[in-house]
Amino acid sequence: MKATKRKIDDEEIDFAFKSVGFQFPQTEKELAVFDNLYSEYEYKIKSCCVDIQSIINSVANEEKSNHIVKKEQSKKTYFKRVVLAAEIAKNLCNENTFGHVKFQKIMYLCEHAINMQLNENYCKQVAGPYDRKFMHSIDNELIKQNWFDVKQDKGSKYPKFIYTPLVGLQKQVEYYNNYFPNDSDIKYIIQLFKTTKTDYVELIATLYACILEINDSENDDSKILDKLYSWSVEKKKFSELQAREALKWMKEKGIYPFFSQL
Repeated sequence: MKATKRKIDDEEIDFAFKSVGFQFPQTEKELAVFDNLYSEYEYKIKSCCVDIQSIINSVANEEKSNHIVKKEQSKKTYFKRVVLAAEIAKNLCNENTFGHVKFQKIMYLCEHAINMQLNENYCKQVAGPYDRKFMHSIDNELIKQNWFDVKQDKGSKYPKFIYTPLVGLQKQVEYYNNYFPNDSDIKYIIQLFKTTKTDYVELIATLYACILEINDSENDDSKILDKLYSWSVEKKKFSELQAREALKWMKEKGIYPFFSQL
């Protein structure tokens, strides 16, 4: 059977050239600029020697490869976060103040302390920055890894999640030491908030997020407080004095994102 060549259309050719940073002129003005820019170039290659389909296939394969790499990186980042979450739960599971809200806020602060650059994962919730997708999966993942048994105590006034360490948690230690060899900042945050009440951790995490939103080396307390109270009407439960004292405490303890002068 004789193979028939498929006709390459203009869109495919244009896509291939755009992918390598080259785009054909679209207007008379762009054409004039193009002619002027390449007027001294001498093209010696013969059109019959150029395999356009090969170029298109190469670009498509590269795009596919990049997608696979990004997917694998996403999986690795997710598991790294699971390992970090397990470390937090391991250190705080016996504390009366430990629950889902406090868990999430300490996770948020730890991730920023070690520059994991995951701010896009968080959205604004009443209780502060919240990664809904991650927190909805973390309990099942801890159970799946045989690191914790997670149950909800519905008998108390406020339903609370109880994390009971399992024998498989020893494996988490190996992963943790591999992912976080320099974990002084993580240990510091965990210990700093170990017995802290949930409301205060919520306030600190939300103030931290507000400072990041402003992203200004000269941001003052008034700007931050404006952001705090516009976050949610629920934030009015914190008085201005409480918020200002919290900002002062954050600076004293080093839980404060500073921005370099531009």
